[in-house]
Amino acid sequence: MSAPATLALGLGWASFLAVFGTALWRVRRAAQANVVRAHAYELRERRTRDAVASLLNASRRSSGAVLAALDRAIREAVAELDSVLVFVPIGDELTCIYASGARVEHFGRLALRRDDLRRLPVRAAEAGCRALMPADGAALLPTDRFAIAVPMIDARALRAVVYVASPDLLRAPPSDAIVRTIEHAVMPFAIALEREADRADATYDGLTGLLAPRAFRRHLHDEVARSRAAPLQHRVLCLWFVDTDCFKEVNDRFGHPAGDAVLAAMAALLQAHLVADLDFAARNGGDEFCALLRGTSKSRAIARAQAFCDAVRGHDFGLPLRITASVGVATHPHDASSSSALLETADAAMYYSKRNGRDRVSFVVELGSFACVRSEAGEELSRNSTRWWRSNVGESCAERSRQ
Repeated sequence: MSAPATLALGLGWASFLAVFGTALWRVRRAAQANVVRAHAYELRERRTRDAVASLLNASRRSSGAVLAALDRAIREAVAELDSVLVFVPIGDELTCIYASGARVEHFGRLALRRDDLRRLPVRAAEAGCRALMPADGAALLPTDRFAIAVPMIDARALRAVVYVASPDLLRAPPSDAIVRTIEHAVMPFAIALEREADRADATYDGLTGLLAPRAFRRHLHDEVARSRAAPLQHRVLCLWFVDTDCFKEVNDRFGHPAGDAVLAAMAALLQAHLVADLDFAARNGGDEFCALLRGTSKSRAIARAQAFCDAVRGHDFGLPLRITASVGVATHPHDASSSSALLETADAAMYYSKRNGRDRVSFVVELGSFACVRSEAGEELSRNSTRWWRSNVGESCAERSRQ
């Protein structure tokens, strides 16, 4: 083979090897990139599975636990974020129920008007999709350089709006990752809310907002059990058993809606005569109520019950009929040793009030023996209103009590 031919052949082989090497390098680079992408995908999927499992587990505890799990999942997905807020629709406002991050800790209970479309969470709620600053609205804090609001919508109902922000301007805004993470939380959050609503329905009376009978008995049992382990001076629990006098006449003469209004007003009066975060009240069923007073003596509980009776007697229920209450007072451990016995004893004291003229307070003197008291205002009003009572009502409650 001639020298030129040999040279040409060598150059050909060199060109081939160069092209082949370049192609091989590109294939290797593509394979490495595929491995990296596969690893990233696997990592992302594992984080997603872990986040979904954490959210579902949190839904068994509470809606607050779901929001805390969502907060962790968002921060794991995008480490640069420093603020997470959650707003729920309440009336005409979006109210912040969860705030995480040093810059937004003071945002708890912040309320945004639903017609203030300048705010990013409001824009997201109204549009039903993600809203980004600055194109879709203003950030909540002037220091926010990145912010996104994402609505949590379940079965076309707005459950919440999640607002996520950072003081840093992110080079690759992770909007899709944030939206995906929040979407995973929609179902667990809805489940938790429904479970809480079911528990609330079982715990609270729908008309008055007071504890329901079963929930009250559970609370009462727990309080009595705790009092047994407390020092002697902290063991006293005072129970009121309240009956609305002549309530059947309200329903018969004015209808059940008027009766419901009377019961709601009675519940409000009862709550007003209790110490917030210390005492608690319940609707025992029908026109009966109960209240447990903690941290007070029996004599003080009787005096407070008299004040409650005076308030009921003097309240304007909007009916041409005077509404009064009969109250029975019993204490643990002096009058009863168990929660069920305490209820029965207070109930018996209440019936002693009804048998002795209604509109008064009765209490246990000793086992099986009761006494009743009535304020001077009640006695004077009773003497002065007998004629009015008979002419406007017919057969008075006082006459019925003597039958």
